Amino acid sequence: MRQKVSKLLFLKTSSKKPEDPFSKCLKSWGDNVEKLLEILSSHVREDEGNLDIASFPLRNTTSRATVFLKTENVVASGIELAQRFLEKYHLKSIFHVKDGEFIPKKGAIGEIEGNTYSLLLIERTLLNTLSLMFSTATVTRRFARKLKHAKIAATRKTIPGFSLFQKLAVMHGGGDTHRFNLGDCVMIKDNHLKLYGSVEKAIQEVKKISSFTRKIEIEVENMEDALKAVEMGADIVMLDNMSPEMVEKVSKKIKEMNPNVVVEVSGGITEENVSDYDIETVDVISTSRLTLSEVFVDLSLEIQR
Repeated sequence: MRQKVSKLLFLKTSSKKPEDPFSKCLKSWGDNVEKLLEILSSHVREDEGNLDIASFPLRNTTSRATVFLKTENVVASGIELAQRFLEKYHLKSIFHVKDGEFIPKKGAIGEIEGNTYSLLLIERTLLNTLSLMFSTATVTRRFARKLKHAKIAATRKTIPGFSLFQKLAVMHGGGDTHRFNLGDCVMIKDNHLKLYGSVEKAIQEVKKISSFTRKIEIEVENMEDALKAVEMGADIVMLDNMSPEMVEKVSKKIKEMNPNVVVEVSGGITEENVSDYDIETVDVISTSRLTLSEVFVDLSLEIQR
């Protein structure tokens, strides 16, 4: 019976399923997908060391394994990436969940089949990556569900080496990635303002070398700087470390001056207070809690010969 199931598991069918929207997201990442796969491969090489001696005698055998989710009420992330990763090691896989899908119960979420040595070799890298991405997507979904007006967004405060993975997971959770690197957006922060001396001077200087195609964002902490930023042509104004009451006053003034300016709120945002900042004149709420919160998602891989 097991042999029949194994053969049917990877049998190609002629019926064409509608494309998962998150699948398009991964395709749109282009070269970043290859970066992700290379990072995963480097983790496998690091994990293998010179040789996995315990698994080496099994190198000429094939095995099947089941991926089990051992945590309830989580959001799946990294599934398509995992399949691409497994293909690099000539392992066939089928998962029963999709990226962005809410999973209420524990249980089997996928099957993998192929060379036993390869299967044991990639096990920990696969599970660690899925655990991290499930966690990030789950936290993001929790935040997103609390908002009616604004969009939740990540920051560049990510786990070193895993930034791209977490940004993808934020997308799967229903959030916005924000910028991937320093070059994605001209972002003038508090330290820049100290060095330039003023909002006006900072924006004037960056405009001299920035293309008209690149947006300018500036971080401010008071009404005066916020309105000056709008006056100087900033595309995005981030209201940092303000109370909800202050955010409401400043964001309304900004929209009155220029309704096209994007208002972002950041600083001290938590799952408990995020809804307090969900004001009609606020477009984006960003927080590092999406990528740095501790939500443990447990997964395991069990072999069946």
